[in-house]
Amino acid sequence: MEFTSLIVERDDTNRKIETRIKNGKATRGEVLDAHSNRLRGHRRVLDLISKVFLPAGYPDSVSPDYLRYQILNALQAFCNSLVGLLSSRAILEGFGVGDPSATATNALLLTVLQDVFSRLTTIVAAHILGSSLAPDVKKYRLLADMLNDAAVILDTISPRLDTLFFPGLRVAALCLSALFRSLCAISAGGSKASISLHFATPLKGTGDVGDLNAKDASKETVLALLGMLLGTLIVPHLTTPWTIYTTLLVLVGLHLTINYIGVRGLVLRTLNGQRTWLAWSAYMRTQPGRAPTPDEVASLERIFERPGAFRDPRSGVLMGRCTIGSSFSEILSGPIPPQLLELFKEERYLLWFDRRCLLRPESPSVEGFLRLHICLKEGYNTEDQLKAWIHAAELCRAISSQRDASGVLDALGVLEETHQKVVELIPDFVNKMRALGWNTHDCALLSGSPVAVILSVENAAGQATEGKKTR
Repeated sequence: MEFTSLIVERDDTNRKIETRIKNGKATRGEVLDAHSNRLRGHRRVLDLISKVFLPAGYPDSVSPDYLRYQILNALQAFCNSLVGLLSSRAILEGFGVGDPSATATNALLLTVLQDVFSRLTTIVAAHILGSSLAPDVKKYRLLADMLNDAAVILDTISPRLDTLFFPGLRVAALCLSALFRSLCAISAGGSKASISLHFATPLKGTGDVGDLNAKDASKETVLALLGMLLGTLIVPHLTTPWTIYTTLLVLVGLHLTINYIGVRGLVLRTLNGQRTWLAWSAYMRTQPGRAPTPDEVASLERIFERPGAFRDPRSGVLMGRCTIGSSFSEILSGPIPPQLLELFKEERYLLWFDRRCLLRPESPSVEGFLRLHICLKEGYNTEDQLKAWIHAAELCRAISSQRDASGVLDALGVLEETHQKVVELIPDFVNKMRALGWNTHDCALLSGSPVAVILSVENAAGQATEGKKTR
């Protein structure tokens, strides 16, 4: 009796493969229609390129904005490799290549001096910027390219600085260039890690961040090689200052423009301070509340925004600022209303105004530019941070709208009113955000650790005392 089975599969490049089992023998072949058969050779080449340079399982293993960003990233890397040849040639000229009076010792000492500036900058920048990279990925990714281009320009013009009245100006320019490159490395390294993690979290399924980084490295290697090969044909013909600096400015302009477009096109689905504010503002403007999609928020997002800023999405006017993780004892300006501690008794955060925007501490009212502080309590998590930031956002919205009607606002009254509204609306807001693909579990609202954490709140004889642990 003859027994035949047919098994049809789809591989990681979306090709259909059928396997026929007949009398214990298996034969395997690709399922092709007439159109696919004509393009079979081209498809094999594309499949090979896809396997070498794209993450396994593409496009299902990456976020939807991956391909667009990678194309723009490839173009900017190509421009960067070309302009890098100009700066490398200028550095060699500055070290004395072709000058009989130059010595290897002077070149070595200058290299050591640059290295000292570079290493010291790396240590200081990592300490200052380290915890700020994840919340503001777009800003630091674009800033890294701006710093890199500034370093390239300094390197390229450094040989001409010896002709000026300041003999040490070339050395200062090269040291400043090393400083910029170190800042670029810190900014690019931290932001790239967060962007890779974003790309490796598709809307459905799971991605492999290790494979994604490996494939990105292979693409960058090929593009750098192509840029160097093309540069060896172009650079020898750039011999006059006019041609050198014109080419430099054109390539730097293209590099920054492409990077700006690429960063603007990133559709991040984690919530930082700015994206939370934009999403909540859009939710409160619609009736009933409609949460915005990540694409809608990305189109409104500012790349270089002040930390903790609340800005009107329509007019762009700065409405207020908020700091999360503040110390309660440091923001305290005098006697506080007893109702304040009672209001946040069940919350793992405490929201209050900065002393600079309060009148009459005994009966506080809001004046001037709005500044808010969020103090976290022990045991807080990302959900508490999100709720606290939304409360601050709603407080800013309420004060901005009520100031149009009256000049003086009761601080405690508007705080209680907005807290009640947030408690009622936040479950619906979070559920709608998650349904649209937002990641509300891993919020990037707090940079580093809080200045202080409230351990306990005790009321005794009308006095409120707080215990804190400081970092």
